[in-house]
Amino acid sequence: MKKEPAVILPADRPATLGIARSLGRRGIPVFGIDADPGAYGLASKYVRACPLPGGSDSEENRLEFLLDLGKKLGRSVLFPVRDDDVLLCSRQRKALMKFYSYVMPGEAAVVDLVTKDGLQRTAEACAIPSPRMFVPRNRRHLREAAAGMPFPVVLKPVFSPSWLRPEISALLRAHPLSNPPKVALCADAGELMRTYDKISAIDKRLIVQEVIPGADERLAYCCFCIGRNGEPLAVFAGRKMRVLPLGFGSATCVRSFYDPELEEISLKLLSGARYRGLGGVEFKKDSRDERYKLIEFNARFGLWDSLAGRCGIDIPYIAYCDALGVSVAPQRKYREGVIWVDLQRDLRAFLLRRKGRRMKLADWIGSLRGEREGAVFSRDDVKPALAAAREMLDRPRAMIKGFFRREAR
Repeated sequence: MKKEPAVILPADRPATLGIARSLGRRGIPVFGIDADPGAYGLASKYVRACPLPGGSDSEENRLEFLLDLGKKLGRSVLFPVRDDDVLLCSRQRKALMKFYSYVMPGEAAVVDLVTKDGLQRTAEACAIPSPRMFVPRNRRHLREAAAGMPFPVVLKPVFSPSWLRPEISALLRAHPLSNPPKVALCADAGELMRTYDKISAIDKRLIVQEVIPGADERLAYCCFCIGRNGEPLAVFAGRKMRVLPLGFGSATCVRSFYDPELEEISLKLLSGARYRGLGGVEFKKDSRDERYKLIEFNARFGLWDSLAGRCGIDIPYIAYCDALGVSVAPQRKYREGVIWVDLQRDLRAFLLRRKGRRMKLADWIGSLRGEREGAVFSRDDVKPALAAAREMLDRPRAMIKGFFRREAR
C-alpha cells in the first residue's frame, strides 16, 4: 500500500499524539497544523510542524491553509481532532475532498451528534436511554418549566466549545486546581435562574438537563471506527476512574474494560444514526435503574482513544486504511485493565477529591499501579512531554505578569 501522508488538526492535544505515533511508527508521514507554533504536539518526532500563518486560528485561515497544503502534498488522509474542525471538514468537504480522504457521515448527522439538542433528538429516534432535557426559549419559558424539574439539574451549552470563552469561565468561578467548567450544577430553581441570567447574556443557546446520579466511576466511553460501508471496524471501551472538573469533566484516568451491554447500546446508536468514521460515545450507568444513559458524543478521535492501541486495537491505522479504501479486518478484542492517565490533570483531580475527603493518597497511588499509557509522555518520543512541562511552568509566570500589569494601570 502506498503511504499517503496524514494531516492532523490541531496539534495541542493527546489525540494528536495518539494518531501521529500510531501512523509515524509505521513510516507514514504525519503533518500537524496549529495556530500556536509552540503546541506540544508539534514537538513530536513523528510530526512535521505546520504552524498556521499569522498565528490566526480563524476558520478562514484554517481552510485556506488546508487547501494550500493539500495542493502541495497531492493526496492525504485528514484527521480533525477538535469539534470546530470536525464541523469545518463537514461543511467544506466538497473543497477539501479534492485533496484529502476522510470518512464522515452527512453534514446534518454531524451537526446533530455534536450539539446537545441534536444528540437528544437522535437518541430519541434510536430509542437510546438519555437524561431528561429541556431547551429554554427565554427566561419566562425557563421559569415556568423550573417548577416541574427534578433538581439538581445542569445548565450546559448546546455546543460545548462555546463555553471555552474566558468570560464564561470567569462567571462559573472554576476552582484553581480544576479545568474550565463544562456545565453549571444548579441545586434548585433559584440557582438555575440566577445562573441562566448570567450566562444567557453571553451565550443564549443553552439546555437544562437531568443529573444522572452515581459516582464518576460509572462513566463509560466507547470509541470506534465505523467503516465507509457501515461495518464496525474497531470498537474499544474504557471506564473513567477520575474526571476534571469533578462530576462533569473530561477523563484524567481511564481503565480499559469490556462490557457487552455498553458495546451493544453504542452500536445501536451508531447504526440508527447511520454513522461513519471515527468517534466516541459516553454513557453513565444510572444508580437508580442500572441502565446506561447517553451523556455525550464525539465525532472524532478522542482524548484517550490511543489507549486502544496499547490494548491491541490500532484505531488510527484502521481509520487511515478505511479512508484510502484499503480493506482491513475488524478488531473488537482487546486487553482489559490497562490504564491511560494524564498525570498532571489527574494529580489535580486527586487533590480536589482529597479536599472533599473522597480519596486518600494511598488510594490514588494504588489506582495507578499496573500497565499505563501516558497522555503525552512516550519513551520513544519524549519532546512533547518536555514541551508540555515548559508550557505548564510558563503559565504561572504569565499569570503573575498579567496581575502586575493590571495593578499598574
